[in-house]
Amino acid sequence: MTEPSPTAAAMEASADAAPKPLSHGPRLVWLDVVKGISILWIVFFHFFKQFTHGRFPDPWLPHYFAKSLALCAPGSAIETIACVGRAIFVAIAMFAFPAVGVFIVMSGFGLTYALAKTDSPPGGWLGWDRARVIRLFPLYWTAHLIYLISPFEARYDPIDYRFILSFFGDRIYPTSIIEYLNPAWWYFGLIFELYLIFPILYVLLHKVGAKWFLVACAGVTILCRYILLFNIIQTSGMVITAFCGCRLWEFAFGMVLGVAYRKYHDWIEKRLFSTPALWGGILLYTAGLYCFNSRFTYIFMDALTGTGLFVILAHLSWHSRRLVRSEAFLAHVGVYSYGLYLIHEPYSTYFGVQMRWMTMPGFIIATAAIIAVITIACSRLERAINALVDRLLHHPGAPLAKAQ
Repeated sequence: MTEPSPTAAAMEASADAAPKPLSHGPRLVWLDVVKGISILWIVFFHFFKQFTHGRFPDPWLPHYFAKSLALCAPGSAIETIACVGRAIFVAIAMFAFPAVGVFIVMSGFGLTYALAKTDSPPGGWLGWDRARVIRLFPLYWTAHLIYLISPFEARYDPIDYRFILSFFGDRIYPTSIIEYLNPAWWYFGLIFELYLIFPILYVLLHKVGAKWFLVACAGVTILCRYILLFNIIQTSGMVITAFCGCRLWEFAFGMVLGVAYRKYHDWIEKRLFSTPALWGGILLYTAGLYCFNSRFTYIFMDALTGTGLFVILAHLSWHSRRLVRSEAFLAHVGVYSYGLYLIHEPYSTYFGVQMRWMTMPGFIIATAAIIAVITIACSRLERAINALVDRLLHHPGAPLAKAQ
């Protein structure tokens, strides 16, 4: 495979100049922190969307601040400042949806980073697939059972044949299943598709090299999104997000970054966490947001926002080292983000609706408390399920390696 080819001098210089890698044991803590920030942002967004219920203008539409100020109707300079602050807060809360793209990037990164050490899965691809299935499905099945029996959940869909399809991993066909029961589960279907084609992508990356691999994946992504948007299912926007061909760029970008990070750790760190990279991430993310309102530019939106936001959050994570407790908390949430993702949305929908009578400060405080409870419960559940799977399928003392 064609890799980045820094000179020996450049490698030595980067080793001296780059920050020390933030890692404890086999995990990359900065990556776990990115996961923690992303999942908490997404969870809060789901609460916030139900709470606001269209009371505020959409920040991705034109003239957002003008509309927000007109709605707020400030009568003084101090009130104007407060209204602008509220508009900024609403925009930040509502712009959480691109954080899903960050998880796609991180998934490609984590899978490839783990394999790049040996360039092949230790147990072969069949063993690799088995480990992914064992990692993904037990907690996913548990989330389905919790949905059936738990109180305080929003339930808008009947239990029908789609429950069985969903239980066994189908979140793409029929298209009505994409947001069935728990809308967040569309991402499970997407990541399962990407896991299925990952061996092919990994071999292709080795054969053609990083540059042509990215070019090919960008081409496939653009083509798939164009065909679906303009020729087949113009009314089903969720198919664009849930079909792996439409999200291939983010996954491929993560794969290339993962193998490069493994091969040229210090050299990549120096560039990824540089100021030019941060500004590049901001420009990509901003450009992606501007792509939201046109069908043609929407072809490029997820690739731009996912890539750009990953770089931005990576920088935020990198600098969180100065706040040791915050870093540890966010990293812990990131390690167990899978359980929180699978379970949170029916609760966020239910409680978000119930809290519509509250003021904004009251809502924020109450939501923070509920998210804390759900996060703790989900992390304990995920640990318990993983431990149970280890005991059932593996010898004691030989825990199952987690999928990245």
